[in-house]
Amino acid sequence: MDFSYLFTSILAESAGKTIDKLNYRRNRIGPRQMMFLSFITMTVSIGLYLFVSKQPMPHLSLKVVYLLLGVAAFSFGGNVFDELSLKADDLSLREPLVDFEPILGGLVGYAVFPAERKTAFLIAFILGALIVRWGIHRRKLRKGQKKGMFYLFIGVCLYAILPSLYQEALHYISPSYLAFFRVSSILVLTSIFFPPKKWKGFSAKNVSYGVAASLIYAIGAIVSLYAIQVYGVVVTMLFLMLGPALRYLAGQFILGEKVRRGEVLSSLMLTLVVALAAFTR
Repeated sequence: MDFSYLFTSILAESAGKTIDKLNYRRNRIGPRQMMFLSFITMTVSIGLYLFVSKQPMPHLSLKVVYLLLGVAAFSFGGNVFDELSLKADDLSLREPLVDFEPILGGLVGYAVFPAERKTAFLIAFILGALIVRWGIHRRKLRKGQKKGMFYLFIGVCLYAILPSLYQEALHYISPSYLAFFRVSSILVLTSIFFPPKKWKGFSAKNVSYGVAASLIYAIGAIVSLYAIQVYGVVVTMLFLMLGPALRYLAGQFILGEKVRRGEVLSSLMLTLVVALAAFTR
């Protein structure tokens, strides 16, 4: 089976987060400015893709409208708390908790979609949770970092529900249109409830970093939905457990963060668990 959608999604998420963290460090951009810049760029880029590809408009029944409203609400909440956390914490500091996101998402999908249940997958998610728990560092967190991790915990819980909503919505709407609705709805909600406090906070440097990360996110947003449509929620979440290894590498070699040995070993063990579960499919 071709897993290009899955690997592209993993690479896009890791690359986007790395560029965002560089932007926070080097250009002093705030999370409100970051979210607004990110989602206006994603909305425009995905909208242009829909225009160029000339995809037919989907039929929006009442059920689809409810699903889309759920996607908008959980996406907006997850992104707000994720951005607040990213500003406060190192990329590698966030990883142990971020690693639970695909595990929680996979367990939700496992419970909701009986057709996707395989014993090997359930074992992989349980082992993954234990491995991540084992690999969590025991750093003494500063006050700001503790606050950032609390924000991240809320964001992870909201994100974990989204893949199952996507799976349902993808029966009625294409991945590209679903991605466009998601990012445009977050843009609207951000403009209403979380607008930038200081418009002068934008500069040529932080805009260029933000646009670069957002274009990568836009690709990942569409590709990840194609992955869910093709492989299902459970398999997609299983493979997203490979993300930590890439983000630890980026944290250490690009961002210069201190990555503990336990974190590296846990990411390698997660990779092994994913490989074994995929092989037993």
